[in-house]
Amino acid sequence: MSSVLVALRRLRDDRVPAIALGLLVLVTATVAGLAPRILDRIGDDALHQVVATADPIRRDVTLFEELAFPADPTDPLKLVEEEGDRLDAPIPDSVSSLFGSRSTVVDSARFQVRNPTNDPTFVRFRIQPGAETRIRYVAGGEPQPTTATTALPEEFRRFTVFADDQPTKPIQVPIVPAAISSESAKTLGASVGSTYVLSLDQRDSLVGRAVGVVALRIDGIYDVADADDPFWSNDQTINHVGIRTLGGDTRLLDIGALLPVAAYAPLVSVSIDFNVPIRYAWRHFVDATRLTAASLGATIQDVRRLESTYPQAQTGSGVLSGVAMRTGLLDLLAAHQARWASATAILTVVALGPAAVAIAALGLVAMLAARRRRPALALVRGRGATLGQMTRAVLLEALVIVTPAVLVAAILAIALVPAANDGPALIAAVTVGVLAVGIVLVTALSALRGVGAATREEEDVPRGPSIRRLVLDGLVIVLAVGAAWLLRERGIRGTSSATALAAADPLIAAVPVLVGVAAGLILVRLAPIPLRALGRVAARGRGLVPVLALRHAASGGTTTAVLVVLLLAASIGAFSTAALVHLDRASTASSWQEIGAPYRISALTGPLPSTMDLSQVPGLRASSTVFESLVAMGDHRLRPRLLAVDLPEYESITAGSPGDLGPPPEMLAAKPADGVVPIIVSESLDSRTDGIHVGDAFPIAVDGYPFQARVVGVRATFPTIDPTSFFAIVNREQLKAIHPEALLGPTIMFVDAPESAETDLRNAVTAATPIGIVDSRLAFQRDFTGSPVTAAIQAGILVAGLIAGLYAAVSVAAALALSGAARAREIARLRTMGLSRRESLGLAILEHGPTVVLAAIAGIALGLGVFLLVEPGLGLDGLIGSRVDVPFSVDARQLAGIAVAVLAVAALGIALATWTQRRAAPIAALRGGVD
Repeated sequence: MSSVLVALRRLRDDRVPAIALGLLVLVTATVAGLAPRILDRIGDDALHQVVATADPIRRDVTLFEELAFPADPTDPLKLVEEEGDRLDAPIPDSVSSLFGSRSTVVDSARFQVRNPTNDPTFVRFRIQPGAETRIRYVAGGEPQPTTATTALPEEFRRFTVFADDQPTKPIQVPIVPAAISSESAKTLGASVGSTYVLSLDQRDSLVGRAVGVVALRIDGIYDVADADDPFWSNDQTINHVGIRTLGGDTRLLDIGALLPVAAYAPLVSVSIDFNVPIRYAWRHFVDATRLTAASLGATIQDVRRLESTYPQAQTGSGVLSGVAMRTGLLDLLAAHQARWASATAILTVVALGPAAVAIAALGLVAMLAARRRRPALALVRGRGATLGQMTRAVLLEALVIVTPAVLVAAILAIALVPAANDGPALIAAVTVGVLAVGIVLVTALSALRGVGAATREEEDVPRGPSIRRLVLDGLVIVLAVGAAWLLRERGIRGTSSATALAAADPLIAAVPVLVGVAAGLILVRLAPIPLRALGRVAARGRGLVPVLALRHAASGGTTTAVLVVLLLAASIGAFSTAALVHLDRASTASSWQEIGAPYRISALTGPLPSTMDLSQVPGLRASSTVFESLVAMGDHRLRPRLLAVDLPEYESITAGSPGDLGPPPEMLAAKPADGVVPIIVSESLDSRTDGIHVGDAFPIAVDGYPFQARVVGVRATFPTIDPTSFFAIVNREQLKAIHPEALLGPTIMFVDAPESAETDLRNAVTAATPIGIVDSRLAFQRDFTGSPVTAAIQAGILVAGLIAGLYAAVSVAAALALSGAARAREIARLRTMGLSRRESLGLAILEHGPTVVLAAIAGIALGLGVFLLVEPGLGLDGLIGSRVDVPFSVDARQLAGIAVAVLAVAALGIALATWTQRRAAPIAALRGGVD
């Protein structure tokens, strides 16, 4: 008990190091507690943003059924809503809890307008409760349901059926009052009161062979108040005119006609008379804020289970045999989960570096405190205290310092960042506390080694490494090399017996830190060799300062800690900057792979119109079209996707970029030599034993025309094409040279134009074809770099680098303060012999300067080397979203910044060490050994 009281009294008397250690534990535990909570918050925000910004058709869940429910006399859609409730019952609770609301949509079969128009026009009637409050009538008003009929004009009799005994009797058809949008009215040339004859469109899956005619009367013309309202679920059926194409320049126009809820009964009556069903859709609107990253895995499993309950609705698959579902939520969540898993794996690797430096800082500060307490501990030991008593006293002292800091840190972490689960924060803070107690215990007790009866501080006597220490160092180095190779081969998430692990494996993620420690050990063993050589050179001179400084540097001591910490800090910075540069270069390469040019033009369906002319777009530099078709090739008649590209033009667009095809010269010629068309095949085709290889020659048929082809090259990827799929590339102009009559209608056009021309380009495409889609490579790249997942990685890397730098500064300051305290007696003696303050500073700079420079250079090289080694296992493909080859590159300015930061940290530590050395008075040095 007396030893415990002595320890507490000693703690009270030596408050400064205890307070410093407590503050360091407080800060470290707070950061550790905040880290999982901030990561969860960022994960939730990223998930919310991804889902909220997704196309509502992908995000929302819609159930379809094709029947004809009768109308309820008091509430027309009562039975429809009850059917929706019945269909919702099997939806798992974790999925249904995501729905903010539900909307019902009732669609009729499709009718064709029989009045003359420029293009074939079709109408589908829709009832959508809630739409009436989101439109604004510009002419007429809400349609009033009616059971009235009108006589069918004679010229339209062929579109319906009539009794054989009444071939000439006028046919009465029902009148359907409806409202249409201003855009639809302009397309029809309609006004309020206009009437059109509609007949069932037998190309509609709801119609089949049924026939029937109705009269559409326009009672109102409206504008949608907000087309981006989530209520519409991005379905513009009743707002805009839809355009379909069957190929070529023929357009089919689709118009949505809005009916009030009260018109449901007449609509059902018409459908029953024509023997056609009604399509019901129950839209479930997903509220992105109800998703959490922590429960994402369970949600994905439940959405997958829902898809097994209700099959996905396929466009154009005919009449539904039951209930079908349309949603892209599973793919959306799974893609985000894969990206976020890759992001957290990278962040785990990056975070372990600052954690290692933080542990080093705790250890060095604890060593600094232990050195100050060494005389008191030696005194207690000399008066008969046992090792157990000393251990209990030091343990109590550590608990008194650490426990309050950990408690305050946990409270701060929980208060600063609210979260649903406080467990990870508490575990992280307590773990820091346990480590701190262990470090204090080990460093304090190790200070007693070799302490005899004397209580004065003695200089550390340099000793060479023991055999046991060399064996342990060698073991760490071997394990680091093996672990790095394991990370490269297995990936950072590792594998289980069945599949890849869902999260980063902490042991594998610690590989870069382990490699850094191993490199530090190697450098510690090798650094004395050049330092001793420099010492021998300095010994030939007349100055004393260089000789002493290099002797101290070569002898190790706290210089070892400085070297390892700075090397770790520099390697962390270099690894981080390499990852940032790689992500930036990968986003560029991925944008070329996904878009293929500054701009890509494609159509929703069918080929692009042959009349599209972009020559008036300002700044247009070049354009290249692509014709696509499945073509049988080779002896085994494999059917890869043939891409007939305007190669000379495309090469001028992509030359020198990541999308450069680098085609052989014979493929750029206007005509193929000897009439044999040269082609390039994909690696997936070339790698098959029954595949197509360089030198193979065979006949092919493209668009119905025969050609002779020969393989002249292999290409891993082509823009817009999955690298795992089979494809072949040919020069479209060479095909046209052999068969000029071949149409080879383009499905894609690559365009090279400046960013300023985007608006003009989009306007030109819209004028040529309303179904044209313009994708921008720069927009795709900005979407990637600006995505919440990418932003989280960039912020995490920057914060980790800053934290590592701060802890490195603390570590180096503590280590050099230890060195300064150890050298203080020697400096004091030298001052009695005339050592000036400037020479004292020069002694510290020459002692630690070579180590700092060596650590900076070796650390930067190590960080870059580790990234280059383990990059295939970091899972960056999952983060980028595509497999692209990204050459290794660095940013010289960022590396220079890292070197400057390392030197600044070392300069701060050297200044502190010099100040510590000056505290020793010369008279104390002269009296040393006398008192």
